[in-house]
Amino acid sequence: MVSRIFDDIKEEITKVLKTEYKTDLELIWTFPRSSELGDISFPLFNLSKKLQKSPQEISNFILKNFSYLDIIEDISLQGGFLNVFLKKDKFTSKIIQNLLKQDQYGTSTLKSQERIIVEHTSANPTGPLHVGNVRSSIIGDVIGRLYRFLGAKINFRYYVNDLGRQIAPLVIGYQLVKDKIQPDAKIDLWVGKLYAVMNTILEINQIKDLLKSKGFNLNNKYSKYELKEEEIADYIQQIKNTDDLEEQKEKIIVQLQKLLRIQSSLLERIPDLYDILYTLTLENIEDLSSQTTLYVKKYQEGKDQEIIPQFRNLTKKVLSGHIETLQMLNIFLDDYDWESEYAWSGEVPLILDELSKKEYLKHDNKARLLICDKIANETSYKKKYNINYEIPDLIIVNSEGISLYPCRDIVYHLHKLDAFDATYCYNVISKQQQLAQQGVKLALYGLGKPEIADKIEHFDYEYVSLVGRKMAGREFEYVTPDELYELTQTEIYEILKNREYSQSQMDEIAQKVSSSSIKYHILKMDPQKAITFDVKKAVDPNENSGPFLQYSYARALNILLKAPEKGINVQEILDNIDKIEMKIEKEAEWNIVKLIEELPHMLIKSLKTLKPDSVANFSYSLASAFHKFYDACPVLVVKDEAVKQTRILIVYSIVKCLESLFEVMGIDVLEKM
Repeated sequence: MVSRIFDDIKEEITKVLKTEYKTDLELIWTFPRSSELGDISFPLFNLSKKLQKSPQEISNFILKNFSYLDIIEDISLQGGFLNVFLKKDKFTSKIIQNLLKQDQYGTSTLKSQERIIVEHTSANPTGPLHVGNVRSSIIGDVIGRLYRFLGAKINFRYYVNDLGRQIAPLVIGYQLVKDKIQPDAKIDLWVGKLYAVMNTILEINQIKDLLKSKGFNLNNKYSKYELKEEEIADYIQQIKNTDDLEEQKEKIIVQLQKLLRIQSSLLERIPDLYDILYTLTLENIEDLSSQTTLYVKKYQEGKDQEIIPQFRNLTKKVLSGHIETLQMLNIFLDDYDWESEYAWSGEVPLILDELSKKEYLKHDNKARLLICDKIANETSYKKKYNINYEIPDLIIVNSEGISLYPCRDIVYHLHKLDAFDATYCYNVISKQQQLAQQGVKLALYGLGKPEIADKIEHFDYEYVSLVGRKMAGREFEYVTPDELYELTQTEIYEILKNREYSQSQMDEIAQKVSSSSIKYHILKMDPQKAITFDVKKAVDPNENSGPFLQYSYARALNILLKAPEKGINVQEILDNIDKIEMKIEKEAEWNIVKLIEELPHMLIKSLKTLKPDSVANFSYSLASAFHKFYDACPVLVVKDEAVKQTRILIVYSIVKCLESLFEVMGIDVLEKM
């Protein structure tokens, strides 16, 4: 742990107390609510109760016997609190000298013995990334960067979900059109169009198959892959006149109406692609639903040498689009793990067999359910994780006998930690996957592998939306990071157009500010709260935004760059800091110094509490304090030499602090803005 001056003061006071009171003493320090009450305070109430002495008696003893450290100005008692006032000049000197000893302020070896896996993004390869799953990317990236900043070895992994049932109709559709049309957009976005159309055609096929199985009269003049308004009216009339679908009636009617709406919407927005896919499917695919099931089974088996490259090649195309988007946001991955590899390993049936032998599976025809609560009760799981509720069962094999992704996840986690010799693993996955993630850990407990399960943590997060927009990949309704990037760039160019920048300067600023705008706007929010992305606020340099931080950095750096014009040698001041008599005159200076001192400890606390948003919000506090300092404390023109040198050192420290914070958040620095 990085030591603090405040802890040194606590230790010295504790030593004094132990000379009189021969007992274990536990002092804590806090920050007072007002600077008038001191710089740190020690509540004496609990100590008073333990020693059967009044706070006044304890305080008097301390004041009488404590030899003040050279950094303490005064100590006084007020309302049961022992308040400590620091010598601002000496405190400032110690803090800035400590900062200058480090290449990157706040780094440490605290986590140097740890090897951490962070799995994030892992989006379905059926279309582009959207603002929802890119929240996983941003949070996961910062968790890993934070660990790395504190000394750990980090491995960023992406789990490629290439086995999902939704990929099969996409592969079928792509094979139909690949030689007939060319993509008219970034590859992952274009594939998203294919997916929306093929999924709609498939669902129309499936609901008509359902109606047929229930004895409904399906008029042959209507296509099995298309819905007409008059056709739906006929089905609804038949549904209302039957007694066999009592529980399903409303659900089927709603689904029919929804599919008609989606079909109409897609025909309006991407008519050419929809028409060609519909026509080719009708001409070449006898039953899309059956062929989809066949493709899923064959790919899961991993033996069909014609189908395997079809799935792999299309998935890689989409993945290349995801990687391009992530790199635009300064997010980089180390390894990509393919779900199919774990299905083909042959371990899934063995795991299912072992869980079944231990009676941890419930059989429902071909379906298999993991009996989560039974495992939790029969192992140490509930006690370890302090669970006092019933955990619902989890379907891991569907009614068609096809294993679902939690099965492969179990196998994946049996190998993932070994691949990096990891001490811990964070899976940054949306809150909607909470039961599935818990099920994987429970399955590992059921398999007698608690030592692996206990190294895995699901870091969940809530939904992200865009002001005035909805998202539904199955309807080709996306809000993508690429779109946000374009929107933010447009706003930034509008802000910059009347300023004296060359085109190349504007391009660089727009690129770096767009990335920071998106990342910071998402990062600053509590991951457990749903957020609505507001582009105008995200790029506003006067708001709590990425551009505000970048502008603060550029403004502070500009002071240092202009110093030589005033005859000030910044490097000479840095080299002779131990000889400089610091001089703190204003509260704005002192507030900055306290934040500089806090930064390394904030990073440690942020990691301990897994609150990456606290890094962003601390950055905003520091930048805001700097602007108050800038307005209240002239630097280059102040006449008092000691004050000038102190403020130069404070500005230099702000620059170094922001560089550290930007490194942790993955935000670019800008020297001019």
